[in-house]
Amino acid sequence: MTTHNTFSAVLFDLDGTLVDTSRDISFALNAALSSAGVAPVSDNDCMRYVGRGLRNALACAMRDAGETVGDHDMDVLLGILQKTYEEHPFDRARVYPGIDRILEKSVAGGYKLGVLSNKDDSLVKRIVAELFGHVPFIMVQGATGHIPLKPDPTSARMFARSAGCAADSVLMVGDTEVDYLTALAAGMRTAVVTWGFRSRSNLESAGCAPLFDTVEELETEVFPWQ
Repeated sequence: MTTHNTFSAVLFDLDGTLVDTSRDISFALNAALSSAGVAPVSDNDCMRYVGRGLRNALACAMRDAGETVGDHDMDVLLGILQKTYEEHPFDRARVYPGIDRILEKSVAGGYKLGVLSNKDDSLVKRIVAELFGHVPFIMVQGATGHIPLKPDPTSARMFARSAGCAADSVLMVGDTEVDYLTALAAGMRTAVVTWGFRSRSNLESAGCAPLFDTVEELETEVFPWQ
């Protein structure tokens, strides 16, 4: 790899990259589906829906169930999903093994770190505070309603400005094609991981590269302290 020593800041996706949140998301999603009389989805199915916000995840689940939902009913279901998730944001969440080591070494190495998610901003901040309260992220950003979601590059470029560096000296680490497209649009370097919410084959089909199958591979091939 030629990524060594070529970046000064790292912007991480949250779900499927730093943390396995699939069970918390599916729990909340299934609460909404149950209220609509729709059969629950599995954690694996739920993983296919995430990446572009909770409303989109709910819409995909309803569509796959063959249900057509109007805007008002969708708003009601989304409210149930969000309320459930807010009540149980990290009951089942698990930091991927090795992630804490990468974060600690990045901090020790002087790298500016951030988190960018398409999930509701308050949820993102609560999860990060609970699981990574010891990490001095300079930006933790989720969906606010007034900033476009990934893959729009607006928030990613905000992070670069906060870090005081050019976009091409930021490494964006994510697990979906949404993160990859965000990095491309923002002019950032990218590393796409396969342990999250998309399979390697799906990521390859979407043109994502380079791909990393384990935290150890990401650390060894990308981060400069090796």
